[in-house]
Amino acid sequence: MRLLTTLACCLATPVAAEDLRPAPEYFVTAAMETSTAQILAVNCSTLSVDLGAMARRSEATLVRLTEDGFTPQALAEGMEDPSDAIAVLQQAFLSKHGLSDGAAESVVCDAGLAEIAEETGIGALLLEVEGG
Repeated sequence: MRLLTTLACCLATPVAAEDLRPAPEYFVTAAMETSTAQILAVNCSTLSVDLGAMARRSEATLVRLTEDGFTPQALAEGMEDPSDAIAVLQQAFLSKHGLSDGAAESVVCDAGLAEIAEETGIGALLLEVEGG
């Protein structure tokens, strides 16, 4: 589940820029969606991560990366750091939902519920649960 996030974090390695391949858009999107779903679930007591959906998403992304020639070593040493691209997508998400640091739980929950209702990539990774 956190595999995509972990991979994204491990990519910032000191390799010559000309040897690096850009991070595929599908990888950037998957890393953003999985990390954002996790953050929403942590900050909203009525949301949870759908572990099965998260596992399927991670597996599908890893299969596609492998098909595109990104072996584990190539991920760690041969891909440009996707952090900036992920940050752009995350900022767009925050703007879309009017979220900011310290947002009230109700605002965070509303954002997650909207993603579920809109059937977005983030929403597909979330479940509505009974609050604690």
